[in-house]
Amino acid sequence: MSRPVAIFAGYLARYPLGGHLLSQYHFLAGLTKLGYEVIFIEHHGWSNACYDPRTNTMGDDPAYGLSQILPFFERIGLRRWCYVDATGKWHGLQQDEVKNLCREAALVISSSSTTWIEELRLCPTRIFVDIDPGFTQFKMSPIPNTSCAGYASPYDFNFHFTFGERIGKPDCPIPTHGLRWQPFRQPLALDLIQPRFTPQAKRFTTVMSWTAYGSVEYQGVTYGQKNVEMLNFLDLPKRAGDVFEIALGGVGAPAQQLQDSGWIVSEALAATLSVEAYLEYIGNSRGEFSVAKHAYVKTRCGWFSDRSAAYLASGKPVIIQDTGFSEFLPCDEGLFAFQTADDVVRAAEKTGADYEHHCHAARQIAEEYFDSGKVLGAMLEACNLSTPS
Repeated sequence: MSRPVAIFAGYLARYPLGGHLLSQYHFLAGLTKLGYEVIFIEHHGWSNACYDPRTNTMGDDPAYGLSQILPFFERIGLRRWCYVDATGKWHGLQQDEVKNLCREAALVISSSSTTWIEELRLCPTRIFVDIDPGFTQFKMSPIPNTSCAGYASPYDFNFHFTFGERIGKPDCPIPTHGLRWQPFRQPLALDLIQPRFTPQAKRFTTVMSWTAYGSVEYQGVTYGQKNVEMLNFLDLPKRAGDVFEIALGGVGAPAQQLQDSGWIVSEALAATLSVEAYLEYIGNSRGEFSVAKHAYVKTRCGWFSDRSAAYLASGKPVIIQDTGFSEFLPCDEGLFAFQTADDVVRAAEKTGADYEHHCHAARQIAEEYFDSGKVLGAMLEACNLSTPS
């Protein structure tokens, strides 16, 4: 008996770094576990969109990225995929095959706005997943616009989900643009991450891009990146000791300033060169400490990081800046939401008092609140779709 088709349109080959790949793999593996035949579709989007970490260069050749993702596809039984390159060549499935699959698919999921091909319109159930709340909506046209190469417009989808679980609340300034943004969080196919208990580990770590893609202004208010928040917590090591490590990346990242303030700074690329390297970095950590993007904090949109979810699944306590997620997720055992430096110091002390307990609590939160079967199953139900398995 054939399985119903679920098409996942995203970007993997273009940005084949471990943390990003893993966050998307959970969707693919999770939908497969629910009984769908998952088809992956990626379009090159724009010129020089493919990152090659071996040379730290951008180009049009997807060969390295494809070499990283195809073994995982084989591992989970994802046999049909396509990548449309900058010359218009279709790798994997060909255009007519994709057109037919879009006609018969039960659903299409777009993860963020980076992949669009016109064939996706043929599927009547199109689901947009906003993984970057605030930035997505602030940059949207208030007048419905049409998708094009490199940009999947939320207006071309009939269901909308967001990591910003508080969007639509009276105190959240993120515009809805007349769309119903339903709360959603990072799904975890939990067998992809095994818990690791490392009581000898000393450092709370994170992988951080200093400014990522810059700030955005909306109605005269500027919403920034992590650098804005991080500067408010520079003196933490002076209060808690040399227990904080940042795998730091991004143009203009002030590594020396951070080191002078007591932070241990390592190279982000090494920590996330592959999924295996990323999980090894997390697995060797005591837990995670991280600020959130200024926009997430300022809007109190409720965002929760896919990276922090991976730490939880690894059985690592997480101390992360509160964006409003504390309204939805249990805190103070395994997961700590902070607003001030005092909150961080208390959380670090509390995890140290019964480290094993907080490690178990972290994994339990991952299982209860992020399990892909529950998260994706609820999404399908909200879209009036049945779960095949």
